[in-house]
Amino acid sequence: MSRRASRRSAAAAASTSAASAPALDGQRPRELLVVGPGVLGSRIARVWLDRYPGAVVVGQTNTTASHAGLTSIGVSPRVKDFDEDEPSAKRTFPYVVFSAPPSGSEDYAGEVEAALKYWNGQGAFVFTSSSAVYKNESGDACDEDSETYDLGANPRVDRLLKAERIVLNAGGIVCRLAGLYHSQRGAHKYFIKTPTLDSRADALVNLIHYEDAAELCIAALMSGSPSAVYLGTDGAPVTRGDIARLTVESGAYADAVVPTFTQTDGPRGRVMSNPRTRERLVWTPKYASFESFMTERRALDAYVPVASSRWAPRGRAHEA
Repeated sequence: MSRRASRRSAAAAASTSAASAPALDGQRPRELLVVGPGVLGSRIARVWLDRYPGAVVVGQTNTTASHAGLTSIGVSPRVKDFDEDEPSAKRTFPYVVFSAPPSGSEDYAGEVEAALKYWNGQGAFVFTSSSAVYKNESGDACDEDSETYDLGANPRVDRLLKAERIVLNAGGIVCRLAGLYHSQRGAHKYFIKTPTLDSRADALVNLIHYEDAAELCIAALMSGSPSAVYLGTDGAPVTRGDIARLTVESGAYADAVVPTFTQTDGPRGRVMSNPRTRERLVWTPKYASFESFMTERRALDAYVPVASSRWAPRGRAHEA
């Protein structure tokens, strides 16, 4: 099947299924568009489909590389430059999640602005940002209302802040997520295979498991709170040294070795908490801390290969 025919088939299937999608409150169907269905976005899509059988979920990607996998979990894939004559071309959605990373676009703010055109303004538009926008890096407390960097101070952060502003001005929701991880992906996997790291062992890292981040984003979608900012973190910051130590001591990773951290100076990190997010979204993390994940759960989650045969994207390699 040609690429164009494949896109038309997926869009037609989504359009046909939409007619039978159950209504959320008698008026709004549970149609969801995920822009950037990578590791996090595909998890959101999967949970949405499990929770709302018969719902329509469309996953918008840059290429067709992941389309077979997305189809296998019930997502109707399309590329962002789909043909105008396809059935989905003029459709809008009550629920939209933008979870594509800045690294995948030269005009990130423009990508977010384009995605907003697919939102019909009914349910919610959620943009997954990063806790990296917060200015404090000296080991002090940080929550939803803490000061963020000024525009122009950090090019990487600028891309996020500009995108956040566009979303909030449009009435969308911003979810600032701490460091994402699961059993097969995250800082811990990078640490245990890198003998020497040019950073300080006592630097704090704030984390949230992918499963918990997906649940938080879905809670935000269902919250009906326009122009809101939420913070996704387990609230239990851990040092880089302890991340490596706990991972090795878990016994879940063969040949894992604690690296040597060569620095004693540099940013200390943040002590993040999110009381407002937990209260307003009625959300608490399943994985209370990285330590409990490694010691009590022995690094077992939905991503362990023997635990699930369902497709999941690998994502980009972690960088320190």
